[in-house]
Amino acid sequence: MKKISLLLCALALAGISYAQSFNFGLKAGLSLSDLSYNQESGISAKANPGFSVGAFARVYIGDKFYIQPEVAYSFSKIEFDVNTENLIQGTVVDENTKIFNESRQGVSIPVLFGYRLLNLKVANLRVFAGPEFMISTSDFEELTKNVEGFESKPFGVSGMAGIGVDALMLSLDVRYAYPFTNDFVIGDQKSNFQGWVVSLAWKIF
Repeated sequence: MKKISLLLCALALAGISYAQSFNFGLKAGLSLSDLSYNQESGISAKANPGFSVGAFARVYIGDKFYIQPEVAYSFSKIEFDVNTENLIQGTVVDENTKIFNESRQGVSIPVLFGYRLLNLKVANLRVFAGPEFMISTSDFEELTKNVEGFESKPFGVSGMAGIGVDALMLSLDVRYAYPFTNDFVIGDQKSNFQGWVVSLAWKIF
């Protein structure tokens, strides 16, 4: 993962050398994600809407193509319903279901490659896609302490694709994130975040 990150950073820096325009700004986002488990596993999880704040740089190569690296701090609440009896013995007993409320926070680093479909004087329309690298800073203390076999991954990789609209100094993006790695493991059950992210950015220059 580190080699991939270094390669993408190198590509971004190389693009700056040939860039015809450059933007930098601050952004905030709202994420609507899901976590899915097998219904017979005795595990269910619900992710509340999450929030993120960060910064972005957009480097245009020619009139149409651009590279957009970002860095953001993200936060969300997750409710885990875990049937501990089912995990141990393979049976479902409702009385053994426990609820754990945890928070997930970390640093998100998307590197997006985009194309400007429409370029007007005061607005433009873009499409983009690229990888997102997630560094988790959460310890999930209660789950780790009480649920045998629980494991959270400190690093994750997702793919992102979406559409964006720029109007004057504001930029609105809607993107879908699909995971390539697992965020959580409970027993033999694996799950990860996937869903929509809506963000609003202010281009400082």
